[in-house]
Amino acid sequence: MRVARGESPLALAEIVGAGMIEYIEFPQALVGKYQCFTEADLGRLRDAGCDHAFVDVATGVARYAAALAASTPS
Repeated sequence: MRVARGESPLALAEIVGAGMIEYIEFPQALVGKYQCFTEADLGRLRDAGCDHAFVDVATGVARYAAALAASTPS
């Protein structure tokens, strides 16, 4: 939404510092029991004919925020 207002995006440290979000460390009790990172193997999807161009999370979130801003009356 900042970009829609002509403002530059904030870094994660700035967002946390401003209290806009709270960063919680990955709990030690879950280490080895839950994945904190995953990456899909798109091989079977591509083999089935899907040629969709996926984007990283930052790009996807930016596009979503832009779409929301465009659809919200001012």
